[in-house]
Amino acid sequence: MKQYLFLFGCMLTGSAAQAQTDTVRASTLPPAQLAEKYYNSGVAKFNDKSYNAALQDFDRALAAKPDFARAYYNRAATRYELKQYAPAVQDYNEAIRLDPSTFTAWYGRAQARQAQGQAAEAEQDYGKVTELKPDYAAAWYDRGALRFEKGDYQAALQDFTQATKVDAKYAYAWHDRASAERQLGQPEAAVRDYTEALRLNPDLHVALLNRAAAKRRLKDYKGALEDYSDYLRRRSDDPVGYLGRAGARYEAGEYQAAVDDLTQALKLRPDYALALNNRAAAYQQLKNYKAAEADASAAINQNPQYAEAYLNRGHAREMLRNVPGACADWRKAAELGITAGTAYAANSGCEQ
Repeated sequence: MKQYLFLFGCMLTGSAAQAQTDTVRASTLPPAQLAEKYYNSGVAKFNDKSYNAALQDFDRALAAKPDFARAYYNRAATRYELKQYAPAVQDYNEAIRLDPSTFTAWYGRAQARQAQGQAAEAEQDYGKVTELKPDYAAAWYDRGALRFEKGDYQAALQDFTQATKVDAKYAYAWHDRASAERQLGQPEAAVRDYTEALRLNPDLHVALLNRAAAKRRLKDYKGALEDYSDYLRRRSDDPVGYLGRAGARYEAGEYQAAVDDLTQALKLRPDYALALNNRAAAYQQLKNYKAAEADASAAINQNPQYAEAYLNRGHAREMLRNVPGACADWRKAAELGITAGTAYAANSGCEQ
């Protein structure tokens, strides 16, 4: 779901190179000019993606001028590209100390901290960016993504909303706002926002999957099936698309079509436990209890802690007159957290 924007490259700034031949030895330049010379060289090498060479030039620039805020910032961006996240944070710290009003350093530090798994610190830095530059949509979006990931969907919704206000063409922000709305039980709003995301970026295929899921919540199975089918026309090699369409077909009572989709998903991914369990449920609706038992067993082999698969296998075994097996499966489902397993066991006389 999550699409993060890494903008370090485009933030590097430097003076244009002089056209004339430089005949002055670097060592004879005053420190400020020497620093600027190495700085500009570092920017050019960064833009050519020669990151190690750029790093050396920024090192030289800072050796000549230790309070050169832009050189700290750009060395940090270079270290980020080299995945040297901890040193990048140190350089961003210096850039912020020397010039705390520059939002790009706060944003860069946020991304470096996020890359290290320091979500709380990154969230704080993104917040500082929104204070310094409220019209910077990427900061609102990235903070929203962090808040979504930790389950604070209301706060995430507010951030994604702000991102769309700042940049009405920000397709990912519309998409992720829709996902927050789904989590908050607002499927109608989610469908509208997924639709807007697709209007802005028709190649955002995941929006079709997510809009289909929102439509299923609204019991709009026809609309959901259209979205899943559209997605599968574009991504016929994705088992998740077949799994989703099978779910919509199951909910619409099209059990054989659901089996067909799940079979296709399993051709693409034979170890797909969720598809195996769901096909077991569809087979049960078709009264093919042997196939249901086999699929549920296969799902359990893939995931021995799969409570729903035990529950489904219990139902299949009950219909196959394997009462001891059914009772054992229902008890296991209850042990793994599905309380209905206890009720099924009691109602079927398993305790007698």
